[in-house]
Amino acid sequence: MLMNRHSLIFHISLFFSVLLLVINGLFYYQKQLENNHEKEILLKRFHEAERILRERGRGMPPPHKREERLKALTKMEFEEDIEKVHASKLILQNRGLSVYQDKSYIYYLHHDKRRDHTMAFRYKKEASEQVNSWVFALIINVLLFLFYFYILKKLRPLQALKAKIVDFSNGKLEMTEPKNEKDEISEVSNEFNNAIGKIKTLQDSRNLFLRNIMHELNTPITKGMLITDLMQETKQKSRLKRVFSRFEYLLSEFSKIERITSNAIELDLKHYRAIDILNNAIELLLLENASELIDIQSYENLEIIADYEYLSIAMKNLLDNAIKYGEGQPKVIIENNKITIASTGEALQNISFEKLFNRQFESTGRGLGLGLYITHNIISKHGYILSYKHQLGVNLFSIDF
Repeated sequence: MLMNRHSLIFHISLFFSVLLLVINGLFYYQKQLENNHEKEILLKRFHEAERILRERGRGMPPPHKREERLKALTKMEFEEDIEKVHASKLILQNRGLSVYQDKSYIYYLHHDKRRDHTMAFRYKKEASEQVNSWVFALIINVLLFLFYFYILKKLRPLQALKAKIVDFSNGKLEMTEPKNEKDEISEVSNEFNNAIGKIKTLQDSRNLFLRNIMHELNTPITKGMLITDLMQETKQKSRLKRVFSRFEYLLSEFSKIERITSNAIELDLKHYRAIDILNNAIELLLLENASELIDIQSYENLEIIADYEYLSIAMKNLLDNAIKYGEGQPKVIIENNKITIASTGEALQNISFEKLFNRQFESTGRGLGLGLYITHNIISKHGYILSYKHQLGVNLFSIDF
């Protein structure tokens, strides 16, 4: 998975990558300087040895004594085993001079073409020369990597906080274990966790309140409807039936709200044709002459992934509003990845899908404006978008898939 180039982790990773390149580049450059300096020292040491061996004049020691002088002045001595020298690692060639090395010695092998003579020396490396500078570079690299992963570990609560915020925006109010660290990110994460706990408590209290209302009111409403059915047909009976029907409708709406807002619903997502869900929504309206009341214009054989029951309820609510509050015959337009329900009427003011009660629609005979809230929540849980606009005297509610 590609990393987001705008993320904090990406910039930290980029910084450490550049830092590693710069540090290792400097180490490489330093190593080249050391190698060049070492080559100069090697050549200087050989030329010094050659000068000693070629010394002539009065007072000079005889040739068999020169080896002792050579060792005393340059710490070099003759090497008899030429094959051993050739078996070592070649590190430098300069004209007739070849320089080799093994774990303990540096070897000089010089071939004089004029005299057809080969001469070999060996020089015991100092302890400091046996230390590889790349070991120090490796240590620095390891420390940088450890520091990089330490920073990523410190940023892990931030990633967890982001995931919690995304879940919170999707309606999940799950709390996690508090962080024991004392840094700012952990403190923010713990405070957000506390906020989720308070919101969850309030939501649970509200849902419990709704459940209690529905439980307490359901029994008297049911008894009232039964008693009303036993009454003789009078004007009073008709009024009572409307009142109890109204109460029953409100309980049904509150039940839907409680189930949706408490995340009690689990969507059974499958592939369906949009027209089939729309036909089911029309059937839920219990209209005797649906074909005359609703004009369906289908331009696409749209297939969607949805919960058949809940999306039918959402469409039913939109159709119900269009029939009740609109003028004339509402239209349902099925297009590519969109269903639009259009009805003629004045523009809706201060409309909000997030409010439980929409005062513009509130009346004793037509409802409490709960349909849009329920519809919005159902469509959002599907991952789709409900939008509204007023255009040329027409109210347009659209579901974008």
